Amino acid sequence: MPSSALPVEVVCTSGPVPIVASGRATFTGGLYTIHFDGDVSMAPVGGKAILSFSTPDVPRVIARVESAHGNQMVCTPEQHRNRERRDFPRMHAGLPLRARRLTLTERTAEAEAWLRGDPGPAERGDWYEPDRFVDFSVTGLRIQIHEEMASDDVLLLELGVPGNPARWRCTARVVRIFDEVEGMSAAIEFVSIPDAAQEALSGLTLRMQEALLAE
Repeated sequence: MPSSALPVEVVCTSGPVPIVASGRATFTGGLYTIHFDGDVSMAPVGGKAILSFSTPDVPRVIARVESAHGNQMVCTPEQHRNRERRDFPRMHAGLPLRARRLTLTERTAEAEAWLRGDPGPAERGDWYEPDRFVDFSVTGLRIQIHEEMASDDVLLLELGVPGNPARWRCTARVVRIFDEVEGMSAAIEFVSIPDAAQEALSGLTLRMQEALLAE
């Protein structure tokens, strides 16, 4: 059992909002206390969460959510699973996404045109594809960035999920910027996202948890 803070990835799909989030966990008094960068208050008390630690000698944990407030979750371990040789199957590894930051002068017109399906916004500006995702849910993403961004910046997004050829047009707002050893990242929340995209993200999260529980 880890007694000092260790990096962990948490999957929880038993609540109304599926959660895949990165954090740091400590184990004290028979409980895991996990601190995240984003809000996990939608995690269901009494529901199951899967904890996968980056440290090879720590087993995967199936836990019960005891509380979730703001960026903190407390869990009771119920089962321990030996780790397979393959890595924790990151949902974000193959999530198709490209993004474009809007300037102040083009925000309203470009965003509305993008959501209508007009071709113009897709042909203008500098689009980029993030190298990796840190975490995501049906309400937002945290992604690596390589350009200047600031809180409240508006982004156009083209989003997909692995195994589905559909690509959905979304808009998002930058909530917070992180400057860490591994690079810059941004937490973004969806402003407009089609119902089909939310359903696809939810389904992908559920399939991931089912696969982990079956191991």
